[in-house]
Amino acid sequence: RRFFKEGDWLASQLMANHTSLTGEAAVSSAGGEIDFSNPDIQEALEIVRTPSSDKRWVVLGYEGNTGRLKVVETGEGGLEDLADELSEGKIHYCLWRAIEGQAPKFVYICWVGEGVPAVKKGLVNTHGHIVGKQVMKHFHVQINARDEDDLDEQSVLAKVKSAAGADYDAGHPGGVIVGK
Repeated sequence: RRFFKEGDWLASQLMANHTSLTGEAAVSSAGGEIDFSNPDIQEALEIVRTPSSDKRWVVLGYEGNTGRLKVVETGEGGLEDLADELSEGKIHYCLWRAIEGQAPKFVYICWVGEGVPAVKKGLVNTHGHIVGKQVMKHFHVQINARDEDDLDEQSVLAKVKSAAGADYDAGHPGGVIVGK
């Protein structure tokens, strides 16, 4: 039974997002299809989310000119090391374990390099939201970055602390503890 008339805008939007409603790892959107079915993505995210893991970040990017996401790199260092993996001419989606310990805090970074063509920059409005909600899922702060100045570690950590509503410096005269 049909609930909408053919050609109805709402019906087309619901059908475009049908795959996301069924739990599949690909979503059609106004910005084109994005596919995050690559099992390496979930594996890398689980490793970064594991408190005992040395891996603290993952960078995702598109496979060529497709809407398929892949793991570009994972790493053990801080935000500066993650930023070294980002390309001026690419769109990347990253997850960084910013604060270690009993209650780790995560930052989702949506990177659109300065050299990305304007047509592709439009993908980030739709795809960035989908990746955040359906791939990264649980994070404390989202950073939309265009260049490395947007990824100053101390500034990002201040945003994480502010969002968490707690003082992670308490009892640590050296400041926030990040890493080991």
